[in-house]
Amino acid sequence: MRNRVLCLRSLSTLFIFVSMLSLGCETDNPVQDESSIPETNLLPIAVGRSWVFTVYDLDTTSSQKVESSVHREASYVEGVTDFNGKTAYRMVDSTYTPAGTLGRIDTSYLISENDDFARWDEEFETWIYMFKKSEGLNTDYVLSEFQKILEGVPVTITFKGTNYPKEEVTAPIGTVQAYKVKVVGTATFGGIQSGISEQYLYFAAGYGPVRMYTPVQVDFGSGVKNTGEESLLVSKNF
Repeated sequence: MRNRVLCLRSLSTLFIFVSMLSLGCETDNPVQDESSIPETNLLPIAVGRSWVFTVYDLDTTSSQKVESSVHREASYVEGVTDFNGKTAYRMVDSTYTPAGTLGRIDTSYLISENDDFARWDEEFETWIYMFKKSEGLNTDYVLSEFQKILEGVPVTITFKGTNYPKEEVTAPIGTVQAYKVKVVGTATFGGIQSGISEQYLYFAAGYGPVRMYTPVQVDFGSGVKNTGEESLLVSKNF
């Protein structure tokens, strides 16, 4: 929901570093094969609605919560506007410090098209999808792919997603059944492809995102570990 969390890790430092799921079943206890997502309202977005999350870093050594980093972030749907070729929801995103004071306020833009969700990425000046219900379950698919010229070199940026069946997710707001979406970003230039990001988003019908998780990842160029991040839904006003 929020510009900071729903955005995949920034790629501005790129040049620092040059199926279907098999569902087992017994003959006397068949299991229904899931290949589609029947639920609607996976992002129940409307003007006046808001979400509040608790957010914290994950330690690079243990991947455990860094208690000193725990803070709140909130997103409020301020209105609907025409923005870069789309009818978009204009979001006011507020980030608070661990002490509870207001840290900053940002504006972001989201679109929801039959439960296919995209955000506007300011860095690359393009719409980037973060979930496509239309792709069904257990199949890798392209969320977004575009080319940018960075330092005079054409770079192809690709985000791929995989939607997984519902699983139980426990957040401060409660325990719900949510679809997990794995989002992986890669950059291809000079015939070389490198991974640049990995994130997991959990969407529950009637709630929207209830968990957003970015694991600890190693910077491809420097080998330095970047802290991970986890966001859990605390409350909503609808």
